[in-house]
Amino acid sequence: MLTEEQIRKLISANESLQVQLADANAMLAAREQEIDFLSAELAESTALRSTLDGQQDEIESIRNRLGERQQAAKGAEEREIGLQQELTEMALLNRQYAELMQDYAYLQSQFKDIQARYLDLQQQGLQLEQANSRIAELESLLENSLQERDSLKERIGILQATGFQKEI
Repeated sequence: MLTEEQIRKLISANESLQVQLADANAMLAAREQEIDFLSAELAESTALRSTLDGQQDEIESIRNRLGERQQAAKGAEEREIGLQQELTEMALLNRQYAELMQDYAYLQSQFKDIQARYLDLQQQGLQLEQANSRIAELESLLENSLQERDSLKERIGILQATGFQKEI
């Protein structure tokens, strides 16, 4: 068996070992807490990393859409410039059209005036033709009358020469 001294030494060693065990258990518990904390930190870091990756993907997607919209805006700007040019050309064409319409209205007015003058001249022409016809008729009658007169003068001259006048 063991002596009392040995038992005390054993008890003392046991107590020392129990303190060391308690210290080791405390250190182990602290390490486990640290591991749990680090695991939680790692999980949180992983979640944050995943969130960050998602946000980076979203930012890249937004950048792509922004680029597309910038190109669309640039295209829209170019179309707007083209439309402004077309509007400017349309305004010019409208002004030219209005001027042409004014010229057309003026020319129509002149045409109506000329047409009225033409109708007047036609009427005057008809009157002149009628007058010419009447003049030709009168000239013909005058010519006939002159021929008849000359013929009558001749007959009178012949009759005078033959003495007919003495009988009258």
